[in-house]
Amino acid sequence: MISSMTGYGRGEVKRNGKEVLVEIRSLNNRYLDISLRLSRMYTLMEDEVRNMIREKLSRGRINVVVTFKENTVPKNGSSFINMEVASSFFEQLRQLKEKLHLSGKIRLEHLLAHPELFTAEVEDLPGEEMVSILKEAVSEALDNLQAMRLSEGEELSADLTKRIKLLDEWITDIETLSTARIANEYTKLRERVGALITNREIDETRLEQEISIMASKIDVTEECIRFRSHNKLFLDFLNSETAVGRKLNFLLQEMTREANTIGSKAYDSEIAHLVVLIKEEVEKIREQVQNIE
Repeated sequence: MISSMTGYGRGEVKRNGKEVLVEIRSLNNRYLDISLRLSRMYTLMEDEVRNMIREKLSRGRINVVVTFKENTVPKNGSSFINMEVASSFFEQLRQLKEKLHLSGKIRLEHLLAHPELFTAEVEDLPGEEMVSILKEAVSEALDNLQAMRLSEGEELSADLTKRIKLLDEWITDIETLSTARIANEYTKLRERVGALITNREIDETRLEQEISIMASKIDVTEECIRFRSHNKLFLDFLNSETAVGRKLNFLLQEMTREANTIGSKAYDSEIAHLVVLIKEEVEKIREQVQNIE
């Protein structure tokens, strides 16, 4: 079953006062493009999270948002003032005071108003439990994302199947019109030759050769056979278990090529009208296929 490239998945895991929320959104894209940003403590997990996504998805623009909620207790219940940050704030305030010609002194409370001065002393690396919770939340979000993408893919498959069957019907109509046209051209050619040659018998062998050449120029049987073969393969791909978006795009290119050849060979208004309908429908299908993984 085909999979859409658009979808949303949410995974939330709570355990022992710790909580991780993972939200994954995907849009259509030619390749797999993963946008992921983790807090500094969890940057070492980034490659592992990306690999988890690559195992499940092959195409799409993937945006991952991770929210951590943890009752983090500072080591020894302590915190400290970051002296580098404090010195920087003091210098900026001094320069501001001079530039604006302000009176008064820079007081301690001016610096203490900035919470950035205080840093809690916590572990630099996440614990095993938080890593486990993160991976579980990512896995849950991916499963939910895939479920939505498959659901949309099922709807796409039903719509595309109807459109391909419609193309088949039009190709059958073209074959019928083309066969009748060859017979009509045969009759017209004999009448024209008979009108031109009044005193001599018609060279049947030469006439048959000319008719054969004419028929090969306007016969679209081969093109219709190939078009119908593309249709069959397209439907087979819709039931494939692998990513087929690129393959479907290639088939649509081949369908357009065959339709153009039919239009150029068949100088007939009815066939020309059907070719226009076919090309319009192929473009509608192409728009839908852009969203298939």
